[in-house]
Amino acid sequence: MNKKKNAYNFVNSLMSIFALIIVFGALLISIVLYNLGSLSFVERMRDYATLRVLGIHKKKLRILTLIENLITTFIGIPAGIWFLGQYVNTFSTINLEYTRYYNWSTILIASVFVWICSLSTTLFISRRIRSIYMVQALKGVE
Repeated sequence: MNKKKNAYNFVNSLMSIFALIIVFGALLISIVLYNLGSLSFVERMRDYATLRVLGIHKKKLRILTLIENLITTFIGIPAGIWFLGQYVNTFSTINLEYTRYYNWSTILIASVFVWICSLSTTLFISRRIRSIYMVQALKGVE
């Protein structure tokens, strides 16, 4: 019983570190999603310009970027759960084994946060679609 109490005390002493990991994880989510969206936009700028020249409306292009970001997000959530298991296992030792712990409420909160970041990234990127100078974007780039 004493060992169990010591283990709980040890985990409680690490709560500030866990909180710091959560904060940096949230920051990492927003940065990575924005960079993925921005990189996707830069790589597809000529495609967007071509679609605009062919008569596709800006609203349809925004929907296209939204779908791309949501697919990335949809893939990222199960990958995050897998990564959590791998990350927690790295701290296991012979004497002490850590296991990942999550419940549906934490998954829901994390998913909502990721979806909000993804949607805000889409809004930022869709503003950049308006500023595409089609002639410049369609010029041949080697």
